[in-house]
Amino acid sequence: MLDKVMDLPYQLLESLTLYNEIRGYDDIDETVIIGMGGSGIVGDFVKSIIGDKFRVSVVKSSNVPRMGNNTLAIAVTYSGKTRETLIAISKAASYGAKTVLVTSNNNRDSIPNETRQDIQYIKINGNGFSRTSLGYMLLPVLLVLEHSNVISGIRKDVKEAVDILCSIAKDKSRMESLKYRMLNKMLAIYANEFTQAAALRWKQMMNENAKLHCYYDVFPELLHNEIETWYGDASNHALIMLRDIEYEKCKEHGYDLHALINKAKELIRGKGADVIELFSIGNSTLARLLSLSYIGDIMSTYLAYANNIDPSKIPNIEYIKSKGIEEGVV
Repeated sequence: MLDKVMDLPYQLLESLTLYNEIRGYDDIDETVIIGMGGSGIVGDFVKSIIGDKFRVSVVKSSNVPRMGNNTLAIAVTYSGKTRETLIAISKAASYGAKTVLVTSNNNRDSIPNETRQDIQYIKINGNGFSRTSLGYMLLPVLLVLEHSNVISGIRKDVKEAVDILCSIAKDKSRMESLKYRMLNKMLAIYANEFTQAAALRWKQMMNENAKLHCYYDVFPELLHNEIETWYGDASNHALIMLRDIEYEKCKEHGYDLHALINKAKELIRGKGADVIELFSIGNSTLARLLSLSYIGDIMSTYLAYANNIDPSKIPNIEYIKSKGIEEGVV
């Protein structure tokens, strides 16, 4: 599992080989990214990477909004069998949206015949788990958007991200230090509106790989509610703050978000919590986000092994899936 998790930079490079096989679309004014779990996180990353340059919605259910032929709907399902995702993309196609399905499965039988021919299928590689195939799923979506003139420079951004991720992977002493600071602690992740996709990724990987309860919250909203929970002794907590200086110091906020986050850090540290600050690295939004989420991927396996847990097994998820198939509800 550790090898699969650390494979991310190579997944990004390998996915660039799809560049000329993927087609884009003209005359789109919004995109909807559909997916669940380890596949659904792709939508959160895309939304953060694009920011306010283009309207991006993320759907994590079978219910999609009404849309027309100026909407680009992209569904991501690693297995190709996620019921909610397949229902949603079929609905999108029936509404007349331009539709794309990113999957490692060639079987198209789950898509109704009347909409199947309208969907662009992008076949991706994988390494056995959706949660360890982020690079394989994320890059094709970004390439569709580049070919649709929504974003640009993806190949350059990938090369920057790969260099940074490879550097992070080599720093094993840092990972060991972080592991011991998080071991046997209640984990919380704080992010800003740009880094929240990385925070959600941390939560999901800690849940699935390390079997740990872990929650996340987002600045500035958390300063109006969540901050009050740091009330008594917090010495059994480790707070991971995922920070991006460029976003924090952006003048468009209209206030000093950077100073507010630092003030919150001081308050929480004063309650006894171990506050672990991780700062993004890189120039592109892709590199900056992945530089934060990649550490969480690695730490989820480190903590699993430290607690004698097999991170590859997900018995509760499999149980729910099997019961859902029997009862026709999932």
